Amino acid sequence: MLKELRRALLPARVIATVVTVNSDGTVTAVTSSGRQYRAIGTDAVDSVVYIQDGRVLGQAPDLPHYEISV
Repeated sequence: MLKELRRALLPARVIATVVTVNSDGTVTAVTSSGRQYRAIGTDAVDSVVYIQDGRVLGQAPDLPHYEISV
């Protein structure tokens, strides 16, 4: 039950494309919907990454995905 609670309280993990590698150890990344994030971590420009709680978690697969509004 504690694991479920922690999972529910964690911020969502997003998939974004790195557009800028900043000199302060962060990257600027943009989601497919246009939302911009600045996250701690490094990766190459144009790479697709997972971002959670202001940190780059690692590379995400570069697969096509769609956002559907309900």
